[in-house]
Amino acid sequence: MISVIVPVYKSEKTLVRCVESLLAQREEELEILLVDDGSPDGCPGICDDLARRDPRIRVLHKENGGVSSARNAGLQAAMGIYVQFVDSDDYVEPDYCHAMRQALEKSKGFMAVCGYHHHYVGSDVEKLPRAKETLLDLYKEGFLNMPWNKLFLRELTGSFPEDLSLGEDLLFNFQYLMACRGAFGREEADLSGSRVVLVERPLYHYIQEETGQSLSDKKRRDKLKLAKRIRKEAEEFFLSEAFLEKEGESLGEEEKRAIYQVVETRFLCECLDDVERLPFDREMTGRQKREEIRRLCKDKQVRRACRLGRPGPLDYRVIQWSLGHGFAGLTWLLSLLRSFVVRARRKCRGNASPVSNGSPGKRQWTDEL
Repeated sequence: MISVIVPVYKSEKTLVRCVESLLAQREEELEILLVDDGSPDGCPGICDDLARRDPRIRVLHKENGGVSSARNAGLQAAMGIYVQFVDSDDYVEPDYCHAMRQALEKSKGFMAVCGYHHHYVGSDVEKLPRAKETLLDLYKEGFLNMPWNKLFLRELTGSFPEDLSLGEDLLFNFQYLMACRGAFGREEADLSGSRVVLVERPLYHYIQEETGQSLSDKKRRDKLKLAKRIRKEAEEFFLSEAFLEKEGESLGEEEKRAIYQVVETRFLCECLDDVERLPFDREMTGRQKREEIRRLCKDKQVRRACRLGRPGPLDYRVIQWSLGHGFAGLTWLLSLLRSFVVRARRKCRGNASPVSNGSPGKRQWTDEL
């Protein structure tokens, strides 16, 4: 009935916990696809050991190609009517599969979206979608950006773009939603959100930890380029005919303004996340970090996002003002100030993770730090 795809790479400390949470599912008809993406640690052996323990587990060993490649391999091998994705460093509640399948079948929808626990900095913050939220609302609140809190119809899934290292999950979801429009027709596949079923329960545990990995200068430039591409794709998706109930209709100016603001806010939060991460980068020099901020200050699209975006968190809004005015030095000082507070909280809680989730409007200064 359901195929759960788990890409596996360098997760030998968390893999067993992840798989055991899947084996404990209430859903009876379940296959668990562990896709070993050429992991250089003990994960391949752990996967094989787990498969010998339970016939519901299948293992695919492949050369390293990245998380999108692993998920695509899982999609090609999946046999279920539905498909779900779980990351190997996360885990799920016992009702994760059953509750979403039940909700989808009861409503005759084509995508189920559940809430999740966001574990970071020693905190457990619940993120819940709310009833009557549209797709634009879900995108605004960060619920459309990932594949792991959703249930898909396997026959309508496409593939994850393997040439991207940012935003590939969102593009996969956009592609899937448009495929539903093509399969069900305009009236049945209402992409305004009525056929997207919201399960207002935190069924997934998303573990976010600081990896200590640093991006090279080229990757940083590529990341900004990719963020711009994702912003463009999102704008085109929400301005497309997908949201029109009748042929020949057009979006009103007020609707367009709302879309522009949400898209700019999401793009801005990606940039602000990068600024707030800079003090924690272990490989860049202080000069390189300040140069990165100066580059963002000079970028026209970033400046535009600073004017139009409306992030909710206080720390985002303070840095947004400084970045938007081109105050590179002040922006750097503000990010340093924030890092001091983060480190103090890390020391108090004994759990390190300064990275924010990039979801606008969902946190307060003290909560996120």
